[in-house]
Amino acid sequence: MSFCFCRHKIDGYASCAYRTRWILASLALLISAINAKAIEFDLRQIADDRYLNREATISESGMAVWTQFITNDTSPSITDIIIYHDGGRTNLTEETSASFLGNVKPVVESNAVVWVAGYRTFPEPYPWTLREVPTRDDGIQELPALYKVDDPIEQTFINVADTTGRVEVVTNELGVVSTNYIPAASTEDQVRRHPSGGNEINFWPGTGEVIRVTTDQRNDFAPSFSGRLIAWQKSKGFPFGWELMVWDDGVTKQLTTNYYYDMGPKVQGRQAVWYGWDGYDFEIYLYDADQDTITQITSNRYDDVSPVIWDGQIAWEGYPAVEADIFLYRNGQTIKISDNVEDDINPRIWNGQVVWQAFDGDDYEIYLYDGTKSIKLTQNDYDDTNPDIRDGIITWMGYVGNWDAEIFAWDGTGNPVQLTDNDDEDRDPRTAGRRIIWTVERDGHGQVWLATPK
Repeated sequence: MSFCFCRHKIDGYASCAYRTRWILASLALLISAINAKAIEFDLRQIADDRYLNREATISESGMAVWTQFITNDTSPSITDIIIYHDGGRTNLTEETSASFLGNVKPVVESNAVVWVAGYRTFPEPYPWTLREVPTRDDGIQELPALYKVDDPIEQTFINVADTTGRVEVVTNELGVVSTNYIPAASTEDQVRRHPSGGNEINFWPGTGEVIRVTTDQRNDFAPSFSGRLIAWQKSKGFPFGWELMVWDDGVTKQLTTNYYYDMGPKVQGRQAVWYGWDGYDFEIYLYDADQDTITQITSNRYDDVSPVIWDGQIAWEGYPAVEADIFLYRNGQTIKISDNVEDDINPRIWNGQVVWQAFDGDDYEIYLYDGTKSIKLTQNDYDDTNPDIRDGIITWMGYVGNWDAEIFAWDGTGNPVQLTDNDDEDRDPRTAGRRIIWTVERDGHGQVWLATPK
Protein backbone atom coordinates (compact mmCIF):
# COMPACT_ATOMS: atom_id res chain seq x y z
CA MET A 1 0.00 0.00 0.00
CA SER A 2 1.22 3.52 -0.80
CA PHE A 3 0.41 6.64 1.13
CA CYS A 4 0.17 10.19 -0.09
CA PHE A 5 0.18 12.93 2.53
CA CYS A 6 -1.97 15.49 0.72
CA ARG A 7 -4.30 17.98 2.33
CA HIS A 8 -6.86 17.81 -0.51
CA LYS A 9 -8.61 14.45 -0.29
CA ILE A 10 -10.97 14.90 -3.23
CA ASP A 11 -8.14 14.94 -5.74
CA GLY A 12 -5.59 13.55 -3.35
CA TYR A 13 -3.69 11.36 -5.75
CA ALA A 14 -3.56 14.01 -8.48
CA SER A 15 -2.44 16.66 -6.02
CA CYS A 16 0.17 14.31 -4.57
CA ALA A 17 1.55 13.48 -7.99
CA TYR A 18 1.84 17.20 -8.81
CA ARG A 19 3.68 17.92 -5.58
CA THR A 20 5.98 14.96 -6.14
CA ARG A 21 6.86 16.19 -9.65
CA TRP A 22 7.50 19.71 -8.28
CA ILE A 23 9.82 18.37 -5.56
CA LEU A 24 11.70 16.18 -8.02
CA ALA A 25 12.08 19.07 -10.47
CA SER A 26 13.39 21.34 -7.72
CA LEU A 27 15.87 18.69 -6.62
CA ALA A 28 17.00 18.25 -10.22
CA LEU A 29 17.65 21.99 -10.55
CA LEU A 30 19.53 22.02 -7.26
CA ILE A 31 21.67 19.03 -8.27
CA SER A 32 22.28 20.63 -11.68
CA ALA A 33 23.46 23.84 -10.02
CA ILE A 34 25.74 21.94 -7.66
CA ASN A 35 27.18 19.81 -10.45
CA ALA A 36 27.31 22.58 -13.05
CA LYS A 37 30.30 22.08 -15.27
CA ALA A 38 33.02 24.65 -14.74
CA ILE A 39 34.13 26.73 -17.69
CA GLU A 40 36.95 25.25 -19.77
CA PHE A 41 39.71 27.20 -21.50
CA ASP A 42 42.25 26.78 -24.27
CA LEU A 43 45.66 28.15 -23.26
CA ARG A 44 48.48 29.36 -25.51
CA GLN A 45 51.63 31.46 -25.28
CA ILE A 46 51.34 34.50 -27.59
CA ALA A 47 54.49 36.61 -27.06
CA ASP A 48 57.92 36.48 -28.64
CA ASP A 49 59.56 34.75 -25.69
CA ARG A 50 63.09 35.58 -26.84
CA TYR A 51 62.49 38.84 -24.98
CA LEU A 52 61.15 39.89 -21.59
CA ASN A 53 57.42 40.58 -21.83
CA ARG A 54 55.47 42.25 -19.04
CA GLU A 55 52.38 44.33 -18.16
CA ALA A 56 49.97 42.29 -20.26
CA THR A 57 46.37 43.43 -20.48
CA ILE A 58 43.38 42.71 -22.71
CA SER A 59 40.24 44.48 -23.96
CA GLU A 60 36.65 43.35 -24.42
CA SER A 61 37.33 42.99 -28.18
CA GLY A 62 40.05 40.43 -27.49
CA MET A 63 42.99 42.70 -28.32
CA ALA A 64 45.94 41.95 -26.04
CA VAL A 65 48.69 44.49 -25.32
CA TRP A 66 51.95 44.27 -23.38
CA THR A 67 55.45 45.71 -23.14
CA GLN A 68 58.41 43.93 -24.72
CA PHE A 69 61.85 44.59 -23.27
CA ILE A 70 64.71 44.19 -25.76
CA THR A 71 68.23 43.84 -24.41
CA ASN A 72 70.48 43.46 -27.46
CA ASP A 73 72.97 46.20 -28.37
CA THR A 74 71.32 47.06 -31.70
CA SER A 75 67.91 47.80 -30.26
CA PRO A 76 66.94 51.49 -30.68
CA SER A 77 64.53 51.49 -27.74
CA ILE A 78 64.31 50.02 -24.26
CA THR A 79 60.74 48.77 -24.48
CA ASP A 80 58.09 48.49 -27.17
CA ILE A 81 54.31 48.18 -27.12
CA ILE A 82 53.17 44.87 -28.62
CA ILE A 83 49.63 44.22 -29.89
CA TYR A 84 48.13 40.76 -30.40
CA HIS A 85 44.82 40.62 -32.26
CA ASP A 86 43.11 38.06 -34.48
CA GLY A 87 46.05 35.70 -34.10
CA GLY A 88 48.68 38.21 -35.26
CA ARG A 89 51.35 40.10 -33.31
CA THR A 90 52.39 43.69 -34.15
CA ASN A 91 55.06 45.98 -32.70
CA LEU A 92 53.21 49.29 -32.38
CA THR A 93 56.25 51.44 -31.53
CA GLU A 94 59.02 49.82 -33.59
CA GLU A 95 59.01 52.29 -36.49
CA THR A 96 59.12 55.34 -34.20
CA SER A 97 61.48 53.86 -31.61
CA ALA A 98 64.18 56.45 -32.37
CA SER A 99 61.94 59.02 -30.62
CA PHE A 100 61.53 56.95 -27.45
CA LEU A 101 63.62 55.95 -24.51
CA GLY A 102 60.94 53.41 -23.66
CA ASN A 103 57.21 52.63 -23.63
CA VAL A 104 55.48 51.25 -20.53
CA LYS A 105 52.19 50.86 -18.62
CA PRO A 106 49.79 50.18 -21.50
CA VAL A 107 46.03 50.25 -20.98
CA VAL A 108 43.60 49.05 -23.63
CA GLU A 109 39.93 49.44 -24.50
CA SER A 110 38.34 47.98 -27.62
CA ASN A 111 41.10 48.37 -30.26
CA ALA A 112 42.73 51.50 -28.77
CA VAL A 113 45.80 51.82 -26.53
CA VAL A 114 47.16 54.47 -24.15
CA TRP A 115 50.61 54.23 -22.57
CA VAL A 116 53.52 56.16 -21.04
CA ALA A 117 56.36 56.97 -23.45
CA GLY A 118 59.78 58.28 -22.47
CA TYR A 119 60.64 60.79 -25.18
CA ARG A 120 64.10 61.81 -26.37
CA THR A 121 63.00 65.12 -27.94
CA PHE A 122 60.42 67.81 -27.21
CA PRO A 123 58.74 70.20 -29.61
CA GLU A 124 58.82 73.95 -28.99
CA PRO A 125 56.99 75.97 -27.97
CA TYR A 126 55.50 73.95 -25.12
CA PRO A 127 51.73 73.80 -25.60
CA TRP A 128 50.70 73.42 -21.99
CA THR A 129 51.42 75.31 -18.77
CA LEU A 130 49.99 74.21 -15.45
CA ARG A 131 47.45 76.50 -13.89
CA GLU A 132 49.03 78.03 -10.83
CA VAL A 133 47.98 77.86 -7.21
CA PRO A 134 47.03 81.30 -5.83
CA THR A 135 49.94 83.24 -4.34
CA ARG A 136 50.86 81.94 -0.90
CA ASP A 137 51.43 83.97 2.24
CA ASP A 138 55.20 83.96 1.74
CA GLY A 139 54.80 85.84 -1.51
CA ILE A 140 56.64 83.19 -3.56
CA GLN A 141 54.74 82.43 -6.74
CA GLU A 142 55.27 79.30 -8.81
CA LEU A 143 56.00 79.86 -12.49
CA PRO A 144 55.91 77.45 -15.45
CA ALA A 145 58.61 74.78 -15.38
CA LEU A 146 59.76 75.37 -18.94
CA TYR A 147 63.31 74.16 -18.50
CA LYS A 148 65.79 72.23 -20.59
CA VAL A 149 69.16 70.85 -19.62
CA ASP A 150 72.00 73.32 -20.13
CA ASP A 151 74.88 71.36 -18.62
CA PRO A 152 74.03 67.84 -17.34
CA ILE A 153 77.47 67.47 -15.76
CA GLU A 154 77.00 70.55 -13.62
CA GLN A 155 73.26 69.85 -13.17
CA THR A 156 72.24 73.22 -14.55
CA PHE A 157 69.13 74.17 -16.50
CA ILE A 158 67.97 77.13 -18.51
CA ASN A 159 64.42 78.40 -18.64
CA VAL A 160 63.23 78.57 -22.23
CA ALA A 161 60.47 80.96 -21.15
CA ASP A 162 63.06 83.49 -19.96
CA THR A 163 66.53 82.93 -21.41
CA THR A 164 67.83 86.09 -19.74
CA GLY A 165 67.88 84.33 -16.39
CA ARG A 166 70.44 81.87 -15.13
CA VAL A 167 70.69 78.80 -12.93
CA GLU A 168 72.95 78.58 -9.90
CA VAL A 169 74.19 75.27 -8.48
CA VAL A 170 74.41 75.28 -4.67
CA THR A 171 76.04 72.67 -2.42
CA ASN A 172 75.25 72.98 1.28
CA GLU A 173 77.37 71.92 4.22
CA LEU A 174 75.94 68.39 4.08
CA GLY A 175 76.99 67.97 0.46
CA VAL A 176 73.45 68.18 -0.91
CA VAL A 177 73.35 69.73 -4.38
CA SER A 178 70.41 71.85 -5.46
CA THR A 179 69.72 74.06 -8.47
CA ASN A 180 68.19 77.50 -8.14
CA TYR A 181 66.90 79.53 -11.03
CA ILE A 182 67.97 83.17 -10.79
CA PRO A 183 65.46 85.22 -12.82
CA ALA A 184 66.24 88.28 -14.87
CA ALA A 185 66.36 91.60 -13.05
CA SER A 186 62.87 92.45 -14.23
CA THR A 187 61.40 89.38 -12.54
CA GLU A 188 60.92 89.51 -8.77
CA ASP A 189 59.55 86.03 -8.12
CA GLN A 190 61.80 83.05 -7.50
CA VAL A 191 60.94 80.09 -9.71
CA ARG A 192 60.30 77.06 -7.53
CA ARG A 193 59.63 74.36 -10.12
CA HIS A 194 62.20 72.18 -11.81
CA PRO A 195 61.73 69.87 -14.80
CA SER A 196 60.39 66.52 -13.68
CA GLY A 197 61.19 64.39 -16.72
CA GLY A 198 60.23 63.27 -20.19
CA ASN A 199 57.54 60.67 -19.55
CA GLU A 200 54.56 61.62 -21.71
CA ILE A 201 51.15 60.13 -22.56
CA ASN A 202 50.61 58.51 -25.97
CA PHE A 203 47.29 57.46 -27.53
CA TRP A 204 46.75 55.13 -30.46
CA PRO A 205 43.03 55.13 -31.39
CA GLY A 206 43.21 51.83 -33.28
CA THR A 207 44.07 53.21 -36.71
CA GLY A 208 46.32 55.92 -38.09
CA GLU A 209 49.13 57.69 -36.28
CA VAL A 210 49.99 57.76 -32.60
CA ILE A 211 48.68 60.90 -30.88
CA ARG A 212 51.09 62.51 -28.43
CA VAL A 213 48.77 63.74 -25.69
CA THR A 214 51.37 65.57 -23.55
CA THR A 215 54.52 67.49 -24.53
CA ASP A 216 55.51 69.65 -21.57
CA GLN A 217 58.58 67.91 -20.08
CA ARG A 218 56.82 67.11 -16.83
CA ASN A 219 56.45 63.47 -15.91
CA ASP A 220 53.01 62.12 -16.80
CA PHE A 221 52.01 58.79 -15.25
CA ALA A 222 49.16 56.35 -14.49
CA PRO A 223 46.98 56.86 -17.59
CA SER A 224 43.48 55.43 -17.83
CA PHE A 225 40.96 55.95 -20.61
CA SER A 226 37.62 55.10 -22.15
CA GLY A 227 36.71 56.10 -25.67
CA ARG A 228 38.53 59.38 -26.25
CA LEU A 229 38.55 60.48 -22.60
CA ILE A 230 42.01 60.04 -21.02
CA ALA A 231 42.95 60.85 -17.41
CA TRP A 232 46.41 60.82 -15.84
CA GLN A 233 48.51 62.39 -13.09
CA LYS A 234 51.05 65.11 -13.94
CA SER A 235 54.13 65.85 -11.85
CA LYS A 236 54.39 69.45 -10.70
CA GLY A 237 58.12 69.35 -10.08
CA PHE A 238 59.56 71.06 -7.03
CA PRO A 239 58.02 71.30 -4.45
CA PHE A 240 56.52 68.10 -5.77
CA GLY A 241 52.94 66.91 -5.86
CA TRP A 242 50.69 65.74 -8.70
CA GLU A 243 47.82 67.37 -10.53
CA LEU A 244 45.00 65.40 -12.18
CA MET A 245 44.60 65.97 -15.92
CA VAL A 246 42.14 64.88 -18.62
CA TRP A 247 42.31 64.91 -22.41
CA ASP A 248 38.83 64.88 -23.92
CA ASP A 249 39.02 64.27 -27.67
CA GLY A 250 41.83 66.78 -28.13
CA VAL A 251 40.93 69.23 -25.36
CA THR A 252 43.25 69.17 -22.32
CA LYS A 253 41.91 70.17 -18.90
CA GLN A 254 43.58 70.49 -15.51
CA LEU A 255 41.12 69.12 -12.94
CA THR A 256 43.07 69.94 -9.77
CA THR A 257 45.12 72.92 -8.62
CA ASN A 258 46.81 72.56 -5.25
CA TYR A 259 50.08 71.82 -3.50
CA TYR A 260 49.03 68.24 -2.75
CA TYR A 261 48.89 64.82 -4.41
CA ASP A 262 46.10 63.72 -6.78
CA MET A 263 46.72 60.21 -8.04
CA GLY A 264 45.50 56.89 -9.39
CA PRO A 265 42.82 57.94 -11.92
CA LYS A 266 40.46 55.34 -13.37
CA VAL A 267 38.15 56.10 -16.31
CA GLN A 268 35.00 54.31 -17.39
CA GLY A 269 32.54 55.74 -19.86
CA ARG A 270 32.52 59.50 -19.46
CA GLN A 271 33.58 59.55 -15.81
CA ALA A 272 36.91 59.47 -13.98
CA VAL A 273 37.71 58.82 -10.32
CA TRP A 274 40.91 59.38 -8.34
CA TYR A 275 42.14 59.92 -4.79
CA GLY A 276 43.63 63.19 -3.63
CA TRP A 277 45.08 64.69 -0.46
CA ASP A 278 42.83 67.36 1.06
CA GLY A 279 45.27 68.65 3.68
CA TYR A 280 44.36 65.98 6.24
CA ASP A 281 44.05 62.65 4.41
CA PHE A 282 43.24 61.12 1.03
CA GLU A 283 39.68 61.40 -0.28
CA ILE A 284 37.84 60.09 -3.37
CA TYR A 285 36.82 62.43 -6.22
CA LEU A 286 34.61 61.95 -9.28
CA TYR A 287 34.78 63.87 -12.56
CA ASP A 288 31.82 63.81 -14.97
CA ALA A 289 33.02 64.87 -18.42
CA ASP A 290 29.53 65.43 -19.85
CA GLN A 291 28.56 67.72 -16.95
CA ASP A 292 32.13 69.08 -16.55
CA THR A 293 31.73 68.73 -12.77
CA ILE A 294 33.89 67.40 -9.93
CA THR A 295 32.24 65.78 -6.90
CA GLN A 296 34.04 64.92 -3.68
CA ILE A 297 32.69 61.47 -2.85
CA THR A 298 34.24 61.06 0.61
CA SER A 299 34.86 63.58 3.38
CA ASN A 300 36.22 62.12 6.59
CA ARG A 301 39.37 61.99 8.71
CA TYR A 302 40.87 58.78 7.34
CA ASP A 303 42.47 57.71 4.07
CA ASP A 304 40.34 56.59 1.12
CA VAL A 305 42.46 55.29 -1.78
CA SER A 306 42.57 53.07 -4.90
CA PRO A 307 39.13 53.86 -6.39
CA VAL A 308 37.66 51.95 -9.35
CA ILE A 309 34.50 52.81 -11.28
CA TRP A 310 31.85 51.15 -13.44
CA ASP A 311 28.61 52.80 -14.63
CA GLY A 312 28.78 55.45 -11.92
CA GLN A 313 29.38 52.98 -9.07
CA ILE A 314 32.70 53.45 -7.26
CA ALA A 315 34.58 51.03 -5.01
CA TRP A 316 37.69 51.83 -2.98
CA GLU A 317 39.83 51.03 0.07
CA GLY A 318 39.06 53.01 3.22
CA TYR A 319 41.07 53.04 6.43
CA PRO A 320 38.63 54.00 9.23
CA ALA A 321 40.80 52.00 11.65
CA VAL A 322 44.18 50.32 11.39
CA GLU A 323 42.93 47.82 8.81
CA ALA A 324 41.37 48.56 5.43
CA ASP A 325 37.74 48.03 4.40
CA ILE A 326 36.05 48.06 1.00
CA PHE A 327 33.42 50.72 0.38
CA LEU A 328 30.93 51.13 -2.46
CA TYR A 329 29.29 54.33 -3.68
CA ARG A 330 26.08 53.93 -5.68
CA ASN A 331 22.94 56.00 -6.14
CA GLY A 332 24.42 58.76 -4.02
CA GLN A 333 24.99 56.53 -1.00
CA THR A 334 28.15 54.94 0.46
CA ILE A 335 28.04 51.48 2.03
CA LYS A 336 30.74 49.24 3.52
CA ILE A 337 30.65 45.91 1.70
CA SER A 338 33.47 44.10 3.55
CA ASP A 339 33.03 42.54 6.97
CA ASN A 340 36.43 41.47 8.16
CA VAL A 341 38.66 42.37 11.10
CA GLU A 342 41.76 42.23 8.87
CA ASP A 343 42.78 44.11 5.71
CA ASP A 344 40.44 44.18 2.69
CA ILE A 345 42.34 45.61 -0.28
CA ASN A 346 42.76 45.76 -4.06
CA PRO A 347 39.14 46.16 -5.25
CA ARG A 348 37.97 45.70 -8.86
CA ILE A 349 34.47 46.45 -10.11
CA TRP A 350 32.23 45.43 -12.99
CA ASN A 351 28.49 45.69 -13.52
CA GLY A 352 27.62 46.27 -9.86
CA GLN A 353 29.90 43.47 -8.62
CA VAL A 354 33.13 43.99 -6.68
CA VAL A 355 35.99 41.58 -6.01
CA TRP A 356 38.91 42.10 -3.64
CA GLN A 357 41.44 40.23 -1.52
CA ALA A 358 41.19 40.06 2.25
CA PHE A 359 43.29 38.59 5.03
CA ASP A 360 41.20 36.09 7.01
CA GLY A 361 43.66 35.63 9.87
CA ASP A 362 45.70 32.95 8.09
CA ASP A 363 46.19 34.10 4.50
CA TYR A 364 44.64 36.23 1.76
CA GLU A 365 41.39 35.00 0.20
CA ILE A 366 39.19 36.33 -2.62
CA TYR A 367 35.82 37.92 -1.84
CA LEU A 368 32.92 38.91 -4.08
CA TYR A 369 30.13 41.42 -3.51
CA ASP A 370 27.39 40.26 -5.89
CA GLY A 371 25.26 43.39 -5.61
CA THR A 372 23.45 42.42 -2.43
CA LYS A 373 25.85 40.45 -0.21
CA SER A 374 29.52 39.57 0.19
CA ILE A 375 30.71 36.01 -0.53
CA LYS A 376 34.02 34.36 0.31
CA LEU A 377 35.07 32.72 -2.96
CA THR A 378 38.21 30.92 -1.79
CA GLN A 379 38.96 28.97 1.38
CA ASN A 380 42.39 27.36 1.53
CA ASP A 381 45.77 27.53 3.27
CA TYR A 382 47.63 29.75 0.78
CA ASP A 383 47.43 33.36 -0.43
CA ASP A 384 44.97 34.28 -3.18
CA THR A 385 45.67 37.79 -4.49
CA ASN A 386 45.36 40.32 -7.31
CA PRO A 387 41.78 39.60 -8.45
CA ASP A 388 40.12 40.99 -11.57
CA ILE A 389 36.51 40.86 -12.82
CA ARG A 390 34.94 41.60 -16.18
CA ASP A 391 32.24 40.17 -18.46
CA GLY A 392 31.21 37.40 -16.05
CA ILE A 393 34.72 36.09 -15.35
CA ILE A 394 36.71 36.45 -12.12
CA THR A 395 40.42 35.66 -12.15
CA TRP A 396 43.21 35.82 -9.56
CA MET A 397 46.62 34.37 -8.67
CA GLY A 398 46.97 31.79 -5.92
CA TYR A 399 50.19 30.65 -4.26
CA VAL A 400 49.41 26.93 -4.32
CA GLY A 401 51.68 25.14 -1.88
CA ASN A 402 52.88 28.56 -0.70
CA TRP A 403 55.61 28.48 -3.34
CA ASP A 404 54.84 30.11 -6.72
CA ALA A 405 51.67 31.71 -8.04
CA GLU A 406 49.20 29.96 -10.33
CA ILE A 407 46.27 31.46 -12.26
CA PHE A 408 42.64 30.72 -11.33
CA ALA A 409 39.31 31.54 -12.98
CA TRP A 410 35.64 31.34 -12.05
CA ASP A 411 32.52 32.19 -14.05
CA GLY A 412 29.93 31.63 -11.33
CA THR A 413 29.34 27.94 -12.13
CA GLY A 414 31.00 24.91 -10.64
CA ASN A 415 34.26 25.30 -8.79
CA PRO A 416 37.12 27.68 -9.60
CA VAL A 417 39.41 26.39 -12.35
CA GLN A 418 43.19 26.32 -11.90
CA LEU A 419 44.59 27.30 -15.30
CA THR A 420 48.30 26.79 -14.61
CA ASP A 421 50.34 24.23 -12.73
CA ASN A 422 54.09 24.77 -12.98
CA ASP A 423 57.15 25.90 -11.03
CA ASP A 424 57.15 29.42 -12.51
CA GLU A 425 55.58 32.62 -11.24
CA ASP A 426 52.32 33.20 -13.16
CA ARG A 427 51.40 36.77 -12.39
CA ASP A 428 48.99 39.67 -12.81
CA PRO A 429 45.97 38.10 -14.53
CA ARG A 430 43.57 40.44 -16.33
CA THR A 431 40.25 39.57 -17.92
CA ALA A 432 37.87 41.06 -20.50
CA GLY A 433 35.65 39.60 -23.20
CA ARG A 434 35.67 36.32 -21.22
CA ARG A 435 39.38 35.93 -21.96
CA ILE A 436 42.23 35.94 -19.43
CA ILE A 437 45.80 37.11 -19.95
CA TRP A 438 48.83 36.95 -17.65
CA THR A 439 52.63 36.96 -17.69
CA VAL A 440 55.25 34.45 -16.58
CA GLU A 441 59.02 34.65 -16.43
CA ARG A 442 60.66 31.42 -17.56
CA ASP A 443 64.35 30.70 -18.17
CA GLY A 444 65.23 34.38 -18.06
CA HIS A 445 62.60 35.35 -20.64
CA GLY A 446 59.06 36.64 -20.34
CA GLN A 447 55.99 34.95 -21.75
CA VAL A 448 52.41 36.12 -22.18
CA TRP A 449 49.69 33.50 -21.89
CA LEU A 450 46.12 33.83 -23.17
CA ALA A 451 43.16 31.72 -22.04
CA THR A 452 40.04 31.62 -24.23
CA PRO A 453 36.84 29.67 -23.49
CA LYS A 454 36.47 26.37 -25.39
